[in-house]
Amino acid sequence: MLLRFSKMHGLGNDLMVIDLISQHAYIQPQHIRAWSDRRQGVGFLRLALIEVPQHPDDDFSCRIFDSDGAEVDWLASDVCCVARLVADKRLISKAQMRIELRHTVLDVQVHADGSVSLPIAQPELLAERIALPQGFIQQHATAPWLLDKSFSMLSMNGLHAVLRVNDLVQTPLVELVAYLEQQQSLPRHTHLSVLQVHDASNVQISTWQLGRGMLDNFQHGFCAAALCAVAQNWVHTPVHVECTGAKARAWLHLSDDQQHVYFTGSAARVYEGQIRL
Repeated sequence: MLLRFSKMHGLGNDLMVIDLISQHAYIQPQHIRAWSDRRQGVGFLRLALIEVPQHPDDDFSCRIFDSDGAEVDWLASDVCCVARLVADKRLISKAQMRIELRHTVLDVQVHADGSVSLPIAQPELLAERIALPQGFIQQHATAPWLLDKSFSMLSMNGLHAVLRVNDLVQTPLVELVAYLEQQQSLPRHTHLSVLQVHDASNVQISTWQLGRGMLDNFQHGFCAAALCAVAQNWVHTPVHVECTGAKARAWLHLSDDQQHVYFTGSAARVYEGQIRL
């Protein structure tokens, strides 16, 4: 059978989306692995399946898979792509939709300009700060890009370390990551975000995961770093976040009662296609 799909790009994410409400198919991990191949398949980082919800109050369900065919937790960029597609194709005839996702249900708003807003968790700002490796500080003590000499530590879907610098472009990120991995100053798989505050409403962030490398889309690290800047009054909300690796931008803002955080980002439909199952 031929299966209809949509290819979406958004916030550095590269998503194949399949609507399993208007068509029916049983998709297995080997299908996903074959389709993710950029030479012989569709080519994507992640796959989203839109399905009938389990609860009648929800509009649809969405499951996310990585390119190896394993079901994974959702990212804000996944939700932006899926909600934008659902609105564009009028699968749901309203701009505010309730989506069943892994471990949660989200109320999502699609705006007239195509951007999408969704709530995200607030990180926990930890009291402990972790100093930069001493050898690294000695080597760069007078460097103009150096501002803080220790990391702010947060917990948000894992451990995050945030370093504020004067100039992100001049910061030797590869060297810093190598120091941290060699000396095991931070636990393996920690998200490391280096952040430059341009003004009270704009930050630029580069995020790495120790043991993995630079992250090139809006994962939890970017949101955690931006909210760290808000919590320490480096910026106010709404704050405009630029992701260096993905060359993508998004907004974060707090609700009036300061209890909820909302992420706003954009996504675009690249093309429609069919693939044989």
